[in-house]
Amino acid sequence: MNKDIYATVAKQLRLKRLQAGLTIEKLAETANISTSFLAYLETNKKKPSLATVGKLASALNIPVSYLFDEKGISGIAGDNQKALNKILKLLHGKTPADVETILAMMATLSKKLPKCQ
Repeated sequence: MNKDIYATVAKQLRLKRLQAGLTIEKLAETANISTSFLAYLETNKKKPSLATVGKLASALNIPVSYLFDEKGISGIAGDNQKALNKILKLLHGKTPADVETILAMMATLSKKLPKCQ
């Protein structure tokens, strides 16, 4: 188990925000916290209260437990993690509809590629 649960929350918070296609500003507004505070939380420079974690999970429409899930961070191996980071950068700043379109295109392309043996 991670000895710094706050580091896990910080990493998962950013990951879940990017997966949702939200800017820091939009998530902060939805969770009713300041943009600067959210930025500090994502960089592990400030520690959230449980109430704040709950507000953020609600704003992301995810269970609170997802923000404490170490496996969601470390469970992805080397090259796949690098690929995921590139995908997240591509999705950053896109609307939720654009994110869905891009993911649908990726799924279609993935089906057309040969399977690795």
